[in-house]
Amino acid sequence: MKKFKLNKPKILLSTPLALFSLEIYLGALSGYFFAKFLSGKQVGLPGKIKSLVFDIGHHKLHLHHWLYGLGILIFAISSNFFPIFSQFSYGFLGGFIFQGISSYPDWHKILIRKKHD
Repeated sequence: MKKFKLNKPKILLSTPLALFSLEIYLGALSGYFFAKFLSGKQVGLPGKIKSLVFDIGHHKLHLHHWLYGLGILIFAISSNFFPIFSQFSYGFLGGFIFQGISSYPDWHKILIRKKHD
């Protein structure tokens, strides 16, 4: 059985958040682990949460799972969903986004030039 390993600096980053709001903190932890267990274990391996890849001319547009969360978060904030959207939900999306950015070295590669033979 594979041992679960959690990076200590990631835990230390969450301490100020826990002091600020317990509801946001619990949401962030939930979102982080939700994404961790459902996304690909390594770069290039598929998970339950799928990235969308579109061919656009000589490029590929790779929409990582953290971009989904960012889009939903921006929509929720800009649409004034504060009364409906709980602090837990904002924390959940933040944890979901953080997992995608902190766990994959290719998180920033969104528009990729195709290799030609």
